[in-house]
Amino acid sequence: MEAPQTTQQDRVCPWCGSEETRLVQRGYTGPTDEVDQYFTCAACGKATYELVAKTSREMRLGRFRAGSVYQDRTHHTRYHINRVLKIGVNEYLMYLKPIVQPEVTATQARS
Repeated sequence: MEAPQTTQQDRVCPWCGSEETRLVQRGYTGPTDEVDQYFTCAACGKATYELVAKTSREMRLGRFRAGSVYQDRTHHTRYHINRVLKIGVNEYLMYLKPIVQPEVTATQARS
């Protein structure tokens, strides 16, 4: 029995709900040499990371571990770290799940 494969069409932007996304796969072959895997949204322009690569030093300094929070300061987004996987002598992969904050309306902000 095969597990269902997630395709680019299955990805929905968690920040705005748009289905107009473009996947950038991790890998050192192909059109780009990307160490992280993410998809970008055409509607809101935000990048949503799925996999982020870190070195051993970055892991120690950042204190990244499963269950903690990873912040992408560039895009002002936060993620739960679901899993940390050591994939080489000096490289780790962090599997991320976006933390979507509900929009605060003006009436809620005044309360």
